[in-house]
Amino acid sequence: MTADGPGAGTGVRVPLAGLPAGASWHARVDCGGEVGAGFLVSEREVLTCAHVVRERHTGAEVTVTFPHARPLGGVGARVVAHGGWGGGDLDTGDVAVLELERAVSLAPVEFASPGDGYGDPPRRLLVYGFPARYDEGVLAEYRATATQRISDEWVQLEPWTGHGRPIAPGFSGAAAVLADTGRAVGMVTSADRGGPARGGRMLPVAVLARYWARLTELIPTRGFGRADKETLRRLVTAAGADGPECVPDRLYAESVDPVGGPPLPPGGFHALWDVVWYLLSEVDDPAAPARFADRLADFVSDPEVRYGLRRWATRGGPPVPAATPAAPTATAGTAGTAAVVPPAPAAYPAPVPPPVPAPSDGVSRQRPSGGGSDERSAPAWSPIVVELERSGSGGGQYLAQVSAYRDGHRRVVGARTLAKRALPRYVAERVDEAFHELPHGAPVLIAFVVPRALLNEPVDRWPRGAGDPSPLGCLYPLVVLDRERRRQGGRRHELLRKWERLDARERAELYRVECGSAEDQGRLTVRLWEDGQMMGFTAPPTSPRMKRLFAAGLNGSVPVLLWPRTGCDGRHGEGEPCAGGEFLDELTAYVARLPPAELPSHIRALRSVVYLSDDPGSHWARDLTLLWEDPRCFPEPPGHAASPVG
Repeated sequence: MTADGPGAGTGVRVPLAGLPAGASWHARVDCGGEVGAGFLVSEREVLTCAHVVRERHTGAEVTVTFPHARPLGGVGARVVAHGGWGGGDLDTGDVAVLELERAVSLAPVEFASPGDGYGDPPRRLLVYGFPARYDEGVLAEYRATATQRISDEWVQLEPWTGHGRPIAPGFSGAAAVLADTGRAVGMVTSADRGGPARGGRMLPVAVLARYWARLTELIPTRGFGRADKETLRRLVTAAGADGPECVPDRLYAESVDPVGGPPLPPGGFHALWDVVWYLLSEVDDPAAPARFADRLADFVSDPEVRYGLRRWATRGGPPVPAATPAAPTATAGTAGTAAVVPPAPAAYPAPVPPPVPAPSDGVSRQRPSGGGSDERSAPAWSPIVVELERSGSGGGQYLAQVSAYRDGHRRVVGARTLAKRALPRYVAERVDEAFHELPHGAPVLIAFVVPRALLNEPVDRWPRGAGDPSPLGCLYPLVVLDRERRRQGGRRHELLRKWERLDARERAELYRVECGSAEDQGRLTVRLWEDGQMMGFTAPPTSPRMKRLFAAGLNGSVPVLLWPRTGCDGRHGEGEPCAGGEFLDELTAYVARLPPAELPSHIRALRSVVYLSDDPGSHWARDLTLLWEDPRCFPEPPGHAASPVG
């Protein structure tokens, strides 16, 4: 049967049988006195315009029929999701998702990629609607006027030919499909208002997906398949991320290239998933979604979700170009249901500490047996670097960043701005995650790169985790580095020279900074610059005098500095016992025959012995701090992955 009556020749009546299976997804939607179109996206879900079903608020029932599958009859439906349409012609979000009261065995629509509806010459679009006197439906031809959106929401449609059928009531909710492929590029929402206008507007697929996140899984995006997007959507839904830095606009800025990446779109983003979909559909950078997932993970408290985001960022990124997605299998109550998070491993791989020399009499003071210096090489450490820096936001806040280094490449595991009291727990969680980035069984070195004011912080005593009070410094080799010196090229160059000399020696000489020493800082720096190898102090670098002497050691590029967190700084009478001097005597004897390259492992063993002793408070090494810097173990110091301003 063909068209007749008004409009004959401008539209085509569709035969009631014999259509290809691809046409079965066209739907007619009736609600009260309103008639519109829709299209099947799964066996139980139909997409249409919100204004088509607005009379449901007055108790009107929603009925969906499929003109190419009449034996199905009318199927009741209910609205399970909507775009927040406000009721006006110019209000955005005119989208509704209908859930059918029963599943239908029809092939659902297939979607085109977000940019496929445009071209030069223009692409021909077909629309199937139900205007007055066309109960069985009618086809019409249109084209997109331009890629430019109206109010970043609608794409203008115009008839394919000058005498084509105008958009009229009954077309709302219809899919606009490519004539050559049959894939949907958008949904018709309205006709032009007033005058002789014959066109209208549609919501392109990129905008439709803003209002119903599950639609993103069905729309092809370069480099990401349906499974990738489904996993990421569920993870983002379950993230429950918080914190002053976890705002969509900021995460977007940290996900795109800061130099050549696209700027923040006008109006910004209202939700995290808005950012994800924009990165997937609008940003020509396949790595941007992975950067977003990795950054978002840092604000997630649930370890399984955090782990899932990390894995998605490293493994769930774009493996191959996205294939044409299959239709989803709908489940009852899809909208509003709790997200299902992909399970994390039953247990995280247990970190394997490097082998350390076994203490003989409680404290190992001898070199491990075997081989001379020509057989010794520096341990091939796999560093986990914890960088702490005062935040520019003030209020006693610190930027903490944890990175794992593998084969010379840095992998940032987390970066947050936190109060000082929150640092130990955060660092413990991220250090634990950093082990996933290291080769299995690799010798681990945890290095805290901190401002000079924090060098005396007892980071080696920070607990391993919320449920494990074991000190980090007893489980893994742990050292501190001065942040300022690490960023200075001249000091780094000189440190490399010092280590080349140390590698050829059996032992290093310990330069003792005695209690009450009054050496001139400049003269001491010059003296140490030539051949200073290792320094020991009687007290921490907290007093003005000790700060000057300590700075001389750093400026003199001494690779190893050791001190007690408490000690003697000359505040005792002549002839009285000096705790600092006793510390230096014990330290001198302990390091006398230890290769400097192996000191982190030896100090770890020593800390463990002290911690397990019956009276750790009386042990000379109870507060021992080790500053150990071998630039060969650490790549060039990079900038922070996140701004220090919170």
